[in-house]
Amino acid sequence: MSVTLRHAIKINGSRDSVYQALTNISEMASWHHGMLEGEIAVDALFILTPKSGLQFSWETNELIENEKVLQTCVDGPGSSKVKSLTFELFDVKNGATIVQLTDGEWADDDEHLPFCNTNWGSVLHQLKHYVESVRPMNSTDLT
Repeated sequence: MSVTLRHAIKINGSRDSVYQALTNISEMASWHHGMLEGEIAVDALFILTPKSGLQFSWETNELIENEKVLQTCVDGPGSSKVKSLTFELFDVKNGATIVQLTDGEWADDDEHLPFCNTNWGSVLHQLKHYVESVRPMNSTDLT
């Protein structure tokens, strides 16, 4: 049996602000833990080193501006390889954005599943804090 991790969070910021924070490597370095290398562009590699000795390489498969980021892990520890990661962005009436994250497929008995599940929740909270405090919503974000 396989499991897909699912998380969602409401961020008080425009889809554009959230999308830029997810796809601009300089912005991501401001809120994501660890070292970041490469770029987030279709067919490009993005390398995340959250701590010494732990590294993940992600290939970006699809970018739909202000809507979706789809990546595949091409190198990493354990069963990380070939897992797909998706961020989808949706408007909320008050100008906020819902971010839905999926990460899968996981074997339901994978020993790393609970740790990765916790980590993705933390990542979304870091993103929320960054967008809401560093990239505050303003009138131009509401168009």
